[in-house]
Amino acid sequence: MAFSSIILVFVCISLVQCYSQYSFESHKYCDDLSPYYGDINLDQIAGVWYGVEKIPHTRGEYKIEYTQECFYIDIKEINIEPTPPTPYPHLTNTPYVHRPYTMQEPYRIRHFVLEWHEGLWQDDYHIKVNTSHKGFWATDVPNRSVGDMYRFFGGVIQVLKVANNHLVLNFCMRLPNSQLFSVVLSRNENQLTPEDLASIHNVFTMKHLSTSALKRVCENSANKSTISMLLFFIVSYAIWGSRI
Repeated sequence: MAFSSIILVFVCISLVQCYSQYSFESHKYCDDLSPYYGDINLDQIAGVWYGVEKIPHTRGEYKIEYTQECFYIDIKEINIEPTPPTPYPHLTNTPYVHRPYTMQEPYRIRHFVLEWHEGLWQDDYHIKVNTSHKGFWATDVPNRSVGDMYRFFGGVIQVLKVANNHLVLNFCMRLPNSQLFSVVLSRNENQLTPEDLASIHNVFTMKHLSTSALKRVCENSANKSTISMLLFFIVSYAIWGSRI
């Protein structure tokens, strides 16, 4: 009886250890944040986007950091291939070809490189996008040297929000370092309003992503733009007043 109890205790301890190891391993994977469910035009989303905010999703004391550092992201498609033909049914003698309602357009994989430019530093994120799930951008191995393959970005980029003037991306990195952060981007510099940012932050709240630590980038550019505009109006008013 005592021997059976010892065996039972040993089995329970082993199960606890296995469960703990499984729980630890499961945190190594990126969560599906239910990315943007609207229609994403991958052709329109390509191009240059300017950084507005960078949010590391770490909980702690609420703080907003203002920095003069600027960055922009350039999204480019590579390995462009034609869309495969739609598998319509064979033609019949009827004047119309009836396509089943449930038949979906054929999906394909499109390959992109996301170039992150920050000062003199540049890093490339190679991603692949399944056109049936356009908001979920998985890691793609670059078609380069073996050395580049060992330093490629391992993880997932998810589109949390997209509009004509802004784009919100979430980066879940597992290789080479574990990171979770989001970036708010605008199509043009100094374009987003406080209302735009408030709407974007609501998305983070719905996704249960902390915004207690927030970095506003390229603040000096915005200040210079405001000062330049103010000086322009002052000079214009002075010239107008001198002519009266």
